[in-house]
Amino acid sequence: MSLDDNAPIVAGGGYIYFADEDTPKPRVTDPLNPGRAWTNIGHTSREDLPEFGRDGDDPETMGSWQNSKLRQTTPDITYSVTFQALQATADVYRLYFGADETFVQPDGSIRIPATPVPQIKALLVVLVDGRKFIPLWHPRTSLLGSDAISMATDDFVIFPITGTFLSSRLIGGAVGEWAQVLPLRNPNAARQRNYEGGAFGFGAAAEREADSL
Repeated sequence: MSLDDNAPIVAGGGYIYFADEDTPKPRVTDPLNPGRAWTNIGHTSREDLPEFGRDGDDPETMGSWQNSKLRQTTPDITYSVTFQALQATADVYRLYFGADETFVQPDGSIRIPATPVPQIKALLVVLVDGRKFIPLWHPRTSLLGSDAISMATDDFVIFPITGTFLSSRLIGGAVGEWAQVLPLRNPNAARQRNYEGGAFGFGAAAEREADSL
């Protein structure tokens, strides 16, 4: 592997989107415009950025009489992401409390179920670093509140939500696809335009953008 000075990335900004489960991978050329199918979850904490977790067994070394380190076992691993939502909206309430659309009341409030049911959604996390970005797509994610709602007189109310990545038939039972670093042609464009949806892709479109820089 060669040294690539463009590959290291600082998550200076980012966006989290959700859509119906098994929504196909979008073709992203603009972090604020992944397409009509995707809903922005809104503001999330800057102090506690999204954390991608890995939980499961460690591989064990197996040996024979002739070779004490013949092979390793294949561990069972679960991957997840935890983020701190800041907006007191119906979307955040539903994900935190495990409430489907039937719990949305006529006045827009959310009825909190006695037994929460994780909401299965497609999840898209976009990391932004100046003139480059990385889309992280997970077509089936089980989302639910994962800790207490925290409040303070000098900070926002925080709704911690954890998404556990599930296998998807769209990608042969895998749990997600992460792009390599993609170029952002105009880092200020997202603030200058009003969007009505679009497309996102990890491939040829990004390469054409890179060639034009």
